[in-house]
Amino acid sequence: MGVEPTRDRAGAQFVRLTRDLIGFAGGRLGRVALAATVAALAEGTGLLLLVPVLGLLGVTGSPGSTGSALAPWFGPVTLETALAIYVGLVAAAATIVRGRTLATQRLRLDYIDNLRQRLHHALVAMEWQAFARLRGAEVTQVLTIDVTRAAQGVEFLLKLGGWAIQVTMLLAVAVRLSPALTVCLLASAVLAAVLAQPLNRRTHRLGRVLGKAGQALQADLADDLAGMRVIRAFGLEAARQAVFAHRMTTVRTSQLAHQQAIGTARAVTQTGAAALVAAILVTATRGFGLPLADTLVLILVLVRLLVTLTGIQDGWRMVLHALPAHAHAHALLERCRDAAEPADPTPEPAPPLTKAIRLEDVGYHHGGEGPDAISGISAEIPALGVTALVGPSGAGKSTLADLLLGLTAPSSGRILVDDRVLEGTRRRDWRRKVGYVPQDGFLFHDTIRTNLLAVAPAANDDTLWRVLDQAAAAGFVRMLPRGLDAVVGDRGSCLSGGERQRLALARALLANPSLLILDEATSALDAASEKHILDALSRLKGRLTVVVIAHRPSTVENADHVLVLDHGRLAAAGSWSEVVLNAGPLLDRLALGEGRG
Repeated sequence: MGVEPTRDRAGAQFVRLTRDLIGFAGGRLGRVALAATVAALAEGTGLLLLVPVLGLLGVTGSPGSTGSALAPWFGPVTLETALAIYVGLVAAAATIVRGRTLATQRLRLDYIDNLRQRLHHALVAMEWQAFARLRGAEVTQVLTIDVTRAAQGVEFLLKLGGWAIQVTMLLAVAVRLSPALTVCLLASAVLAAVLAQPLNRRTHRLGRVLGKAGQALQADLADDLAGMRVIRAFGLEAARQAVFAHRMTTVRTSQLAHQQAIGTARAVTQTGAAALVAAILVTATRGFGLPLADTLVLILVLVRLLVTLTGIQDGWRMVLHALPAHAHAHALLERCRDAAEPADPTPEPAPPLTKAIRLEDVGYHHGGEGPDAISGISAEIPALGVTALVGPSGAGKSTLADLLLGLTAPSSGRILVDDRVLEGTRRRDWRRKVGYVPQDGFLFHDTIRTNLLAVAPAANDDTLWRVLDQAAAAGFVRMLPRGLDAVVGDRGSCLSGGERQRLALARALLANPSLLILDEATSALDAASEKHILDALSRLKGRLTVVVIAHRPSTVENADHVLVLDHGRLAAAGSWSEVVLNAGPLLDRLALGEGRG
């Protein structure tokens, strides 16, 4: 299921981005604005200083604008003194701008990191079933590409304060030289902004299109990487290459359309700015009779002002292009937070499991219009024993395992651990007491040592070798050239299926769990690999509670207790001989009948 943001107008999205940045940056924004103010004051003062400098050069200026205007502060002013003051002001402004630029970039990067961390925190805090409905490729798109694109809008916001102060100072200088011409310039700028609205709306629309194209590309790429074995087996290489090429073309077309729109706008703006400067020059000298020195400085101010306004316009279009990416990230963040597990600053600890886990009329529904995954299950799992959970595909075994693990809460009924209900924040604490070995034996692309230490960072090598021995994995690890420091590959691809499962079992045991759940952990293994796992389990009997989801009789018949599920309901429970008596036909269908003896 995709993460689709609401189709807010650009203005609403911009307000949301602004609030988000203010909430993150706080007082740092004020320091950036202060630096921008000081730099703008220095620049404006330097520009006004050019009028008396030109007067000292013999270029006629307005009355009182010659070097004598500086006398009250600096005494009799020579050309060299005036130029030195001017250069000093420019240098001061440049130094301040440098500091402000570094502070702006640091703040922008910090915002990116913070947004990614908020998203990641919200993802890992979600209820399991809500998380399972997310599409991994879209989440990756948001955390990498969309967050980076959103930072373009943040950069604009961080520069906007400086630009506003700079424009204010430049306008003040322009008004000082010619109020009438300044009014004409402002009227031209307003007219240009109105005429640019269609292009701005198109830029915002192109941002949405590019976001969707990027999501589709990421999703197809993720499918290709995950399904490469199927692609190669069925000869689908050409078909998948064609799909990937189409997605790439769509992304590139969107990017080029955006660049074309920006280029067109920039060309029109620059041409209009040049025409406006020429018109102002003619008007100033012919129509208003402005002195030459004032006219030259005014032109310099107007050019600087037009460059700044052009930068603001270009920046705003970049924001319009980036706003859909921020909206997408915000939509994912809100969805994750809405589906968060219950939080409690003082969570109640889960019980240690010394008696039994009891299920009382437990049911669970995945959502939608389908039937319940499990319904009306009442059973008991004795502590310190091995309980086998069997049933056909779709019987609800993995759903029940998720409930026992504390990943999800029952839709109806309740689960009790040592007579205490497993609910609310207690589920999170309970998960820390449960070891879990999934069917695929997932390992991180890192060393064996790192994979084990993920659940117990303080464990020493003696402890690692102890759990490896308990999981029947110490032998093959010692044979590896680098031992504990051998890299297992992507998802453990450098190891066999049996080796991955034994490492996954060792990792689960290292967490020192009260309950160990093996979810179809031996279903894809050969007989020899399965025997290693079963031997390891036999040595754990009486030391912790074990729940094994399995099909093979070699696993089930040695269990202390067996639960048989069928169509989401409990078909039989008890010892192996008792469930054979009560659910023999179902066990025959599962090819378990040969294990009765």
